[in-house]
Order: sequence, then structure tokens, then C-alpha cells
Amino acid sequence: MITTMPQKTTEISTVDALWVLIQSQTKAVRKALVERMLAEQSKTTAQQTMVKESLTRAFDELHSGKVHHDARNIFK
Repeated sequence: MITTMPQKTTEISTVDALWVLIQSQTKAVRKALVERMLAEQSKTTAQQTMVKESLTRAFDELHSGKVHHDARNIFK
């Protein structure tokens, strides 16, 4: 009589799996990944700063009374 044992399934999170893959790469590849991630973070920070400055300027104009148009029609 042959019996089979049920397989144990071990779940690993996506982040943990990615971390294992990154750790197994060469130092040059890991360095390139870090540089790319920092470049992307820099772009994101620059975009966030631009949006913040734009909104700040828009609210300053609104509060100072310089804006008199109906904002509902701004994109028509």
C-alpha cells in the first residue's frame, strides 16, 4: 500500500521573496538597483515639491482675492 503525504505549503511575502532575490545578486547589480531606486525617489520628491508649491501659490492667490473666475469652468 502506497500512501502519499500532503505537501506543506510555506507562504512567503512578496517583499521577502524580492529581498531574497536582491541579496542573491552581485554587488554591482545591487549597487545599480540602489542607484535606480534613489533616482526614482528623487523624481518623486521633485514632483511632490512642484505640486506643493503650485497649490500653495494657488491658495495664496485665492485668499488674497486675485482669483475671481468660476473654478467649475477651469477645464472646459
